[in-house]
Amino acid sequence: MLQTVVIIGAGPVGLLLAHYLLRRGKYRIELYEQRPDPRLVDASQDRTFPLSLQARGRKALRQIRGLEEAIAAAGVFCNGSKIYRQKGKTREISRVVPLLTIDRNRLVMILLQHLTQTDNSEQLTVKFGCQCVGVNRSAKTVTLQPEQGEAFTLTYDRLVAADGVRSPIRDYLVQDAGLQCEQTYIPDAYKSVFLTRLNPVLGLELEPDKIHGWNRDNRTRMVMVPQPGDQLNGVITFDAQDNPLSSLTTQEEVLPFFRENFPLFGQLMSTEEAEAFWHRPVGQVFTVRCDRFHEGDSILLMGDAAHAVSPAMGQGCNASLEDVLIFERLLEQYQDDWALALPTFSEQRVPDAHALRELSDYSFPRTKWLFVEFFLRSQISRFLHQWFPQWVQPFVFDLVFDHDMPYSQVLNLHQGWINKVKRSSPHLA
Repeated sequence: MLQTVVIIGAGPVGLLLAHYLLRRGKYRIELYEQRPDPRLVDASQDRTFPLSLQARGRKALRQIRGLEEAIAAAGVFCNGSKIYRQKGKTREISRVVPLLTIDRNRLVMILLQHLTQTDNSEQLTVKFGCQCVGVNRSAKTVTLQPEQGEAFTLTYDRLVAADGVRSPIRDYLVQDAGLQCEQTYIPDAYKSVFLTRLNPVLGLELEPDKIHGWNRDNRTRMVMVPQPGDQLNGVITFDAQDNPLSSLTTQEEVLPFFRENFPLFGQLMSTEEAEAFWHRPVGQVFTVRCDRFHEGDSILLMGDAAHAVSPAMGQGCNASLEDVLIFERLLEQYQDDWALALPTFSEQRVPDAHALRELSDYSFPRTKWLFVEFFLRSQISRFLHQWFPQWVQPFVFDLVFDHDMPYSQVLNLHQGWINKVKRSSPHLA
């Protein structure tokens, strides 16, 4: 008899987990998502952001036949970064292993299309526009509220919270099951920016295979990621307590602001984007740190619901997809006995999730001189690792991006660097 697994959240994590569980042939999957069906809405009207998929995330995707190839075809491979400054030389950081970048909505669409085309899709239910409003652990029921109509209640054998950083299921476990969870806003806020990488009138053309960044100062930065069709998607980030955009009083002031503070990007911004930027809300990210990722033998937390981190290292999605791969291996190891797989998952993933939070918060330097040291460390470690791989490990970013070494081991190897960044930025500690 098939077990019923209710997955709340049809983002990358929930969709990939549904792929894995259906493949096992022992489960009936019911997948519910609060957002509208991406196949039926104009993606341009939906908030989105670029993701970089690295060794961990791509390894998890690779287990489903044809999935990684389809995602790669819809993304852009970047072989390095260019960091621009108001004064001084542009720095270029090359990559040995290219990063696969893709728009978050596009990634979700591909995962969804592949999922609904599986041979055993009759064991799958996917519904959008449904918000989780209640959980009853003892009765093993979950209540959902659709956008229209009355709330309805489902019975589950297993319940998975893949519903993101503001997970109602996690909040329920905090209130009702003694889950210890710390939620902390990071100091940075952000606004999304959408540009073209070309301005033929001015003879400007940014390289299509580089991530482009501009540091206005230690706290205000822009990062723009290439997308198909000569587009750049990215963000401007700044101190939430000292928002440089607060001085803008009309949308007509947006273009002059960018042309003064981020001249290169300002010349690539259209008047339409300046108007759209003016109306977009400021976003702020908070991190999530839990003492466990399960409850009993039937409830599982995955992805941002369990361990949301700062986007500074681009590891949120990669770590979340890795969750799915690790849990599937545990199901295989324990022959689908969730009573054994769930606590083992927490035992394995909690230390890595806590380490990832440290790495995400403190790997990237915040001062000019520390950035110079960061650049030199990266270059020297790459050279030495190439010649003496058994004695010299890659520097922290390369180790996180290009390998699947557990985050806790990466932190242990580079604790000295992390501590140095902490000391240089006491407001972050």
